[in-house]
Amino acid sequence: MKHVIFTGLAVAALMLAAITLGRDSPVRLAENAPSAAAEDASIHGYGDSDKTCQEWTDGCRTCSRPESGDLFCSNMPIACQPVAITCARRAEPAK
Repeated sequence: MKHVIFTGLAVAALMLAAITLGRDSPVRLAENAPSAAAEDASIHGYGDSDKTCQEWTDGCRTCSRPESGDLFCSNMPIACQPVAITCARRAEPAK
């Protein structure tokens, strides 16, 4: 009798897992999300695409390129939702 109950529970668990994985499971959602590397490349590459911008932000991180030419970016805060990247400070024109 215990064998029949255990087998029934095992079948029910497998069916529930199959139904759950068929929907928007965390695995499927992760496959559709943009990769972190692609997002990082856009914030880090923004200064190369707009040479007059010396400081830019996505609302979460701020990057700057001082006179030395090195790129400095802050870390991503917890639970921050980035927005479109904008220039926060432009280079002053030469006088």
